[in-house]
Amino acid sequence: LNSRMISYDKKILKLTEREIDIILHLDKSKGSQKIENLQKDVWGYGVELETHTVETHIYRLRKKIEPNPTHPVYLKTVRGFGYKLLL
Repeated sequence: LNSRMISYDKKILKLTEREIDIILHLDKSKGSQKIENLQKDVWGYGVELETHTVETHIYRLRKKIEPNPTHPVYLKTVRGFGYKLLL
């Protein structure tokens, strides 16, 4: 019940609670999400707070789920806006 693992493409990955939260939030939104929205909805941070928490978690998540993290196909950056999940 509390395991934080996902499987896709015949792989099983262990993810952190926040990584799961990011995936679920992006999947639910069905579109691009601003970094500020992820800060507020996943972490409960206000938009006035300047932090790189979202970017750091996205970077780590990409290292786990992407075949080539430098050229992401599942967790895309929407320039000037935020992130989009393509799973």
